[in-house]
Amino acid sequence: MVETATCACSVALSNGSETYTRYSEQARAHSQLAMGMVDAVLGESGCNVRDIEGLGVTIGPGSFTGLRIGFSIVQGLAFAMDLPVAPVSTLKTLVATYQRSRAVARKSVYLAVLDARMGQFAVGVYRWNGEQLSTERRDCLLSASAVHALINQLQPTALIGETEKLLAAQENDIAANSMEVSEVYPHALDLYELAAEQHRCGLSMPIEEIELCYLRGAEAWTKRTRISRDG
Repeated sequence: MVETATCACSVALSNGSETYTRYSEQARAHSQLAMGMVDAVLGESGCNVRDIEGLGVTIGPGSFTGLRIGFSIVQGLAFAMDLPVAPVSTLKTLVATYQRSRAVARKSVYLAVLDARMGQFAVGVYRWNGEQLSTERRDCLLSASAVHALINQLQPTALIGETEKLLAAQENDIAANSMEVSEVYPHALDLYELAAEQHRCGLSMPIEEIELCYLRGAEAWTKRTRISRDG
């Protein structure tokens, strides 16, 4: 599993009994780090690339360059060994990382955000029913003021992700919402759990059918770039 959509870069590999991971928050170094991380977890696990049975990758939203780096690695492996790939939302992975770090048990609503620059934020709303994490609202692009309005409307359990700039962008005090605020990046360990579930449910697909999702423009339109076998 490869996650390079944000400032963090991570990979994860499971051999059935153990899961091996590498994680770094070294900014703008994903292209130098990611393949080394893949080699490291393969070596540590004693696995060969020919032993891999399935792949997973975050498909956005996130950094254009970061998404391309991670996807290109998975694309190469998938094409070389004809492996199925599970595409997972970056924001959903982020929520899963938060949940693991907090050992959340109660029913909750999470609002996940990533800084999309120019005063805009990629936003996803997810619900935990005590057993399963589901999408409450489709990932979209919103202004800072619109995100604050959504917070006031939904009263989420937690605001997570790249929260600092969002909170600094508005003067309104949202502390009264009694939600937790947590600055966190998605981790490939949690991408593994989400991707594994998609594989079990038959939701993985050939790499040529996967589309990266970029959120662009004031109207929150979704630009989807199909990755073909020709590049």
